[in-house]
Amino acid sequence: MKLERLEDDLLYPDYTGNSIVNFSNTILKIYDEKPLHEPYKLPKKVIENLRKVIVLIVDALSYEAFSSTISDDDVQVFPASSVFPTTTAVALPSIYSGLTPLEHGFLGYILYLREVGSLVNMIEMTPPGFPRDSVLKSHEIHFITIFQRLQKNVQSFFLIPRYLLGSGFSRIMSQGAEQIGFSSFGDMIEKILELVNLKGKILIFAYWSSLDSIAHKSGVESAYFRELKWIYRILKSELVRKLKKDTVFFMLSDHGQITTSKEKEIWWDKNSEISKFFEKPPAGEQRMMYLYTRRKKSLVEYLMEKYSDFAFFLDPRESTALFGVGKRHPEFFYRVGDVILIAKKDFSFNYRYTGKEESLLGRHGSLSYQELVVPLIVYRRW
Repeated sequence: MKLERLEDDLLYPDYTGNSIVNFSNTILKIYDEKPLHEPYKLPKKVIENLRKVIVLIVDALSYEAFSSTISDDDVQVFPASSVFPTTTAVALPSIYSGLTPLEHGFLGYILYLREVGSLVNMIEMTPPGFPRDSVLKSHEIHFITIFQRLQKNVQSFFLIPRYLLGSGFSRIMSQGAEQIGFSSFGDMIEKILELVNLKGKILIFAYWSSLDSIAHKSGVESAYFRELKWIYRILKSELVRKLKKDTVFFMLSDHGQITTSKEKEIWWDKNSEISKFFEKPPAGEQRMMYLYTRRKKSLVEYLMEKYSDFAFFLDPRESTALFGVGKRHPEFFYRVGDVILIAKKDFSFNYRYTGKEESLLGRHGSLSYQELVVPLIVYRRW
């Protein structure tokens, strides 16, 4: 995969046929539904004459981490571009809808929603510091999934850890599928094996998050790679080798992750000098931010003077290509603000919304190769 360079060691996402968005459109193509974008360019023999499709999304697994750790001649491994920002709150909606971030409007972990009138945690579906799903009590989030597009002819299942079952985000992402909770990795595999033996056309999506949690706490270091080896070994022995010829197994990630340094953390709050330029607190991630201001020229000059070694800064109206192709979501420019900040190297930018925010040893959201390029692993018995 050749990716266009954006700045220094940062890269543009590829939405032309090699992204996680294109992968979801391959799912639509497998089941004879009209794709919304170009499907991912997989070998024809992988996707023909199928009745069952299993997709395991392993959070925060980079192509580099997988290919340097796992060697397996039984599978095919392809590089795939994630989306921008490289984060679960943007990438999962892209996978579950088959649309780009530009189109679906889920644009960050923290995001300003004009219809709500505040910043919203898009996973918790609530303003920072408020009870989970509080936004959904008074506002509807419009979102169409690939499961809804397929539901006339395909039975879809959406497997997630039990603690996420019924959350607002998971309900939105799983529309058109039956949502099923599991209590462990083994329980997840057992449920997949039960579902894949049902009659008819079956689509199963499952989500596993342990790598992301480990990397946030410990960095992309030994514990992360030990977990990856364990996950893959169990998958091969307990799931993949038991699949029939009419079934394909895909393993995909939403984004990668890098180890970040505490010495390279920048922390802001409402009392920071930069806050005098802000109309509202920043949104986004810890490796990228959306900045909202009525003093754009002054803010950019201040950023260039103080932080140009740590990040670079873009005008959203000149940077829509970062978010994909297609029809722009009507709230797009309101949500991404006036300046986009993207962290360089292993720097991070953090904002204290509640005062409970903590340092992390692993982060994502920017556009390094390790954050952007993820593996697409394919297994099919011939």
